[in-house]
Amino acid sequence: MAEIRPFRGVRYNTARVGGLREVIGPAEDIPSNERAQALTAGHPYHSVRLEMHDPDTADRFAAAGERFRQWLREGVLIRDERPAFYAYEHEYRIGDRLRRRRGFFAALRLADPADGVVLPHEETLPHNVAVRLALLRGIRANLSAVYTLVEDEGRLASILDQVMAAPPAESDMDDEGGCHRLWIVTDETVIAALQATVAGRPLYIADGHHRYTAALIYRDERRAATGDAGAAEYVLTHIASVDDPGIMVLPIHRVVRALNGSTWDEVLGHLRQHFSVSEEPLPPENPALDIAGQIERLDALDGPPAYLLLEPGGRRLATLRVRHWDEVEHVLPPGSSGLTRHLDATVADAVVLRHVLGIDDGSLEERVDFTPNVEQAVSETRAGTAAAALFVRPTRLRTLLAVAGAGERMPQKSTYFYPKIPIGLVVYDCATTDGLGDSGPS
Repeated sequence: MAEIRPFRGVRYNTARVGGLREVIGPAEDIPSNERAQALTAGHPYHSVRLEMHDPDTADRFAAAGERFRQWLREGVLIRDERPAFYAYEHEYRIGDRLRRRRGFFAALRLADPADGVVLPHEETLPHNVAVRLALLRGIRANLSAVYTLVEDEGRLASILDQVMAAPPAESDMDDEGGCHRLWIVTDETVIAALQATVAGRPLYIADGHHRYTAALIYRDERRAATGDAGAAEYVLTHIASVDDPGIMVLPIHRVVRALNGSTWDEVLGHLRQHFSVSEEPLPPENPALDIAGQIERLDALDGPPAYLLLEPGGRRLATLRVRHWDEVEHVLPPGSSGLTRHLDATVADAVVLRHVLGIDDGSLEERVDFTPNVEQAVSETRAGTAAAALFVRPTRLRTLLAVAGAGERMPQKSTYFYPKIPIGLVVYDCATTDGLGDSGPS
């Protein structure tokens, strides 16, 4: 099944750049100029500078590759002397609670989804794959990891307890009150134990579907060009146990930019053909907090799909509930199975977005934004920059595992794993095989 190898990671030389908080960044799809400039304004060697749009460069991805190699030559980035796994602990705050997520970075041998070794759970967007592929061609390195999960029967936690009893190689606070800690694992016994946690088991992709798909394409390109993809046979992954208590799966809400010429009364009338619909005014004080609480209550019901729909202007909130499946079955995707057919995200996209609002695949990116941030969705709807906001319940982790294990895919943007694995903690250089260690048991 899954094969992982230690590798000579490329990391920041903190003697040159300062603490990790100065240079690590969020693992998001390629940031816009504005987003990248905001992230990099404070540091000339911020990791996002390797992914940012560069309006003054014809081929920004080739420029990113040259920048990466230059930082290596200058000693801003350093390559570790020995192949290693990298244990990672992230303490983060969610509300007033402090949580801890743990796992480790490794080089994962790429496998086609049909092989049943690395299992995706979500569809991808072609544009995002294309951008990720262009970056990979230009930089020939994985700046951010594919986040994967393993059903390990508790073995990973005990190994990480052992590793993390020692002081970390790197540790720093972030601007949100969290703490990032990194351990370099070179002990052969511990490496073998970590490899054994995934031997004979599949890995489930939690986050990074676009990165993984781009890496598969790049691997095939290198095979075709040279006969051997070398280090490009592998991709940087972060592996965590499915039972890690620090894993959070948040819902991704749909922010609708335009109603396509329909009045709101017409939209509600159409929705009533498929859902029970009740409306109520939204409290003027802390509306996002009120909506977040209502989402939690809907999630606790654990019944057929249910949603909250913030109306134009953001003053009234409609609750939508599936009454009878025969009222929505005829507009659900043909050929989908029971595992994905009745998911909240499937019904939201097929019935509300496509059938009622007339948003097809060609206009989806233009008319709908996706965000886990309730406050952002409320603010944009109230400001009039969005026409409405559809709030969904989170997908259960066990549902994700069942869908992926059956070889099926959820709709795009069905899950949001929080927090993201940062970019810049450790980089996998897939331009050279010099940095790969032994593959261990398979």
